[in-house]
Amino acid sequence: MTPEPPRFPVMGAEEAHLRQSLLGALCGLSVDDRVLRAQLLPHGDDATAWFRCADAIAFRLLRFGGRALSMDAGDGPGMAALLDAADDLLSAVEAALGLTLDPLDIGPCPDTAGLTVRIGSLDQQIVLLLSVPFDAAILAQPAPLAPSLLGHIALPVAIAVAGPRLSPADAATLSPGDLLLIGPAPIAATLCPPHGDAIPGRLDPVARCFRPH
Repeated sequence: MTPEPPRFPVMGAEEAHLRQSLLGALCGLSVDDRVLRAQLLPHGDDATAWFRCADAIAFRLLRFGGRALSMDAGDGPGMAALLDAADDLLSAVEAALGLTLDPLDIGPCPDTAGLTVRIGSLDQQIVLLLSVPFDAAILAQPAPLAPSLLGHIALPVAIAVAGPRLSPADAATLSPGDLLLIGPAPIAATLCPPHGDAIPGRLDPVARCFRPH
């Protein structure tokens, strides 16, 4: 029997390059002392109001200053005021991606093949959707390293703590519900990553902190 080849999703070089460029340029970008992170979404070809720019690029502000926004194409002065307030954010995105976010009109997201990226601050005070076609002329600049983003990455590890040593006679006296005290914190422990050598150290269970020797 011939094994069936794995069914991986097919992705063109254009899309792969765009995905890498968007995330590399936007994750870690800083605006008004707020660090931004980006997440790729299915293309935003919905009928809600977007700021439509040249080359089928569009964007939509969902939150700004901690306030949820409702895009209203009929409120010209309100939309102009919103653009003025978000000027620093839009300028930072423009510089990071090497494109121009100059709205030509307000309407549905352009119906072109592309990606939508959700750009938001860690405190959720700012949330912006940006729709970019696959053939967009992007000159992305890598964002600086943002250590604060690392706090959102889960790393599976195990921590081994040596249990108390009892003589057979002492162990025979234990009953269900008895407690065994293993000493004051921090206690000797070993950090066991999924790959690599184990790291000896001390664990403080109250502070949830492991410090290597």
